[in-house]
Amino acid sequence: MGELGEFAKHAGEFRALDVQILAISVDPIAKARWVHDHLHTPFPILSDAKQQVMKLYGTRSPEYRNLLGISVNTPTLVLIDQQGIIRWIHQASNFRLREPVEKVLAQARKLSHRPKPRNNPPSL
Repeated sequence: MGELGEFAKHAGEFRALDVQILAISVDPIAKARWVHDHLHTPFPILSDAKQQVMKLYGTRSPEYRNLLGISVNTPTLVLIDQQGIIRWIHQASNFRLREPVEKVLAQARKLSHRPKPRNNPPSL
């Protein structure tokens, strides 16, 4: 089972921690949709064929290049809290490596124990 399948298998644990998973792929929309439907992933797969989102997160690895000499994206995991603040990033040192789901769950558990921000400002 690949990385997406592993995350799909643990989707309930992530949901229990109030973590939403979003996979981002360089594949065109049709292939991303096929992967989503074929693996029955309980989370969306964003097609980023132009790699605009990936550029924002700096996922390109200058050390690794494809057959055309273009640098490739390395697997990157980002945990963003409900306020949109990046709380954890893991970027693989090699494009062939994947972070084990258990380690990502451990980071998500740490974040779930952070104090929640107050919705109302304190009274004066």
